[in-house]
Amino acid sequence: MTNSNVLAQKIPLFPLETVLFPGGVIALKIFEARYLDMIKQCLRENTEFGVVSIIKNGDSGDLYPPATFSKIGTLAQIEDFDPVQPALYMTKSLGTQRFKLLGSSQQSNGLWVGEIELLENDPVTPIPKEHESVAKLLDEIISVIQSEDLLGDAPFKKPFNIDDCGWVSNRLAELLPISLAQKNHLLSQVNPRIRLDLITEIIEDGNLRNLKIH
Repeated sequence: MTNSNVLAQKIPLFPLETVLFPGGVIALKIFEARYLDMIKQCLRENTEFGVVSIIKNGDSGDLYPPATFSKIGTLAQIEDFDPVQPALYMTKSLGTQRFKLLGSSQQSNGLWVGEIELLENDPVTPIPKEHESVAKLLDEIISVIQSEDLLGDAPFKKPFNIDDCGWVSNRLAELLPISLAQKNHLLSQVNPRIRLDLITEIIEDGNLRNLKIH
């Protein structure tokens, strides 16, 4: 587990057009040399990399054009690693802890390195009565996933902490068909109860109670 007493540290970054939440699983196909080297180093040293979402892609004609990243990301710990070919890895990583991105720089091989400050993990927070219906919605979604034997492809894994605000809000934030900006806004909420408040509003305002898993 990452030491939360470290105020700032440097980590390799994997910018993506998605958002990883703590407790979430992300499957990545690795084939670029810069990320192959990053994955090898993480495996060798048993370290994590940072997943940040790309807010704006670079417009230049450079090989590695500059981009704008979200200021909040999540550390990812490699859990499954399958070297399909020498230059093709299939990986699954688990989101562990959120961080604030203080700055970033790009190495000569194109790999981004971020200076980060770790954010506290969500405190265990029981589901309040007014949010029991959205927790039940997630429970139903999980039941469908299990009944169709899709858990291996799901963006989360056991244990299912269906009675905890942080876990429920993170899983729904991953599953909901909402914008990248909305997902980043949810990730940035330090209070899991507020995050669940916002998700409940999104579900009710968008009539998303019939959410389907694709």
